[in-house]
Amino acid sequence: MSQPGELKRVFETYWDEMERCRKAQAYWSLLHVTVCLPDICAALQSSNGKTRGVLYIDWCNQYLDDSILRGPERYDMRCKILHQGRTCTDEPGRYTGFAFGQPSESGDIDHGRAEGTILHLDVGQLALEMRSAVESWIQDVAASPHSDAAKNVQQNLVSVVRITRTNVRFSNLLTIPIAKTTSI
Repeated sequence: MSQPGELKRVFETYWDEMERCRKAQAYWSLLHVTVCLPDICAALQSSNGKTRGVLYIDWCNQYLDDSILRGPERYDMRCKILHQGRTCTDEPGRYTGFAFGQPSESGDIDHGRAEGTILHLDVGQLALEMRSAVESWIQDVAASPHSDAAKNVQQNLVSVVRITRTNVRFSNLLTIPIAKTTSI
């Protein structure tokens, strides 16, 4: 890539947001951020800067452990969560639904446990696994700067949303920092 670390900096926005969700115990929001990350990566490495189901599935199969969830299952889960607010699947497969949890007060984690055809997933653990997968993908892109994927990432990176902080002054007494969303 032409500017080392540029891709890492773009994802800092997501890591920061995920950490804010964790601290606030906003696990449903954390889940939404988590399941959209393969879309962002797949779109960045595509020739037209767009993603679609097969690209999401391929990315997941390459970068995430497939023993708990295979790419198609992750894609089905993503679609149900983001577009329908549901946890039941329509697709035939190992699972008919997902039960999302968060760490208990004692710190116990219930992750990757199948109860019949319901898969129990800890959202915090799912987010950590996703971050690790995205970081592996970033390393792969950086390690092969002349690959088609890396060239596409460099071309598409310019249009990725970036969050910057700015102050808005409402009066002589009140200045409030706000986040501003921009693309380069």
